Amino acid sequence: MAGEDDVKQVALLADMTSSKTGTFYFAFGSNLSPSQMKLRLNAEVDSSKPVAIARLDAHAWIICQRGYANVVALPAINKAAHENTAWGVLYNLSAEDEARLDMFEGHDDYRNSSPEVNPDPSRQQEVPYLQGGWDYNKHYLPMTVTKWLRDPKEYGIQVQEWAGNHDQPTTIRGLVYVDEFRTQPGKINQEYIGRMNRAIRESVELGIPQAWVDAVMRRYIPAGIEVDHEGYVGTDKGYVEAEATETASDLKERVVKEKEQANS
Repeated sequence: MAGEDDVKQVALLADMTSSKTGTFYFAFGSNLSPSQMKLRLNAEVDSSKPVAIARLDAHAWIICQRGYANVVALPAINKAAHENTAWGVLYNLSAEDEARLDMFEGHDDYRNSSPEVNPDPSRQQEVPYLQGGWDYNKHYLPMTVTKWLRDPKEYGIQVQEWAGNHDQPTTIRGLVYVDEFRTQPGKINQEYIGRMNRAIRESVELGIPQAWVDAVMRRYIPAGIEVDHEGYVGTDKGYVEAEATETASDLKERVVKEKEQANS
């Protein structure tokens, strides 16, 4: 569970994204699944509701050496193509839920108790700190919303002539968890396959392009393998050791759902 200090640290960076009511978070891995987001987050119901479909240009989507999804920055491009574009689902996180998500992403005090400020002033707006011991660093990157799923005015975004026209391209800035160290393609971890297939299914229904999924994600993710009956939410101890081995303390979807039913 995220502590008070974690929430305060998140609040210090509250204005780093375009949202005026939270933090815009660009999910590109298993969090493409709103079902998983609902299981992982518990402070605000709205944190797990998809806000938009967004495109991150000049980035390659890969499964990295660790066996999990990553996006890798590329040189500036003149024309977007499958291989230099990453698609994602945008969420709007409360400070409490962002701190909770930090723990799942291995972005916590345990891994990096004394974060070092990025010494390059020209990059501090996009990357405030060096990655250090974190599993993923926080980048705040410009991206293009191609489809609003909720009224952008809810987040202080004015979109001319929106009025329910969901396909209104809009440039915004959002949080992206990036592993700066593991940037080469690798083999997907077995437990991740089912969660990614669920993420693909749910995000395509929302508007992620199927053609991009087939051209990019399917290079790494075999179809036909689904989340088992126990399910797997992940671990709030980060990714490097625990998530790849599924320790006994990892969260199971069945357990989370049973607790929800007991409390309802």
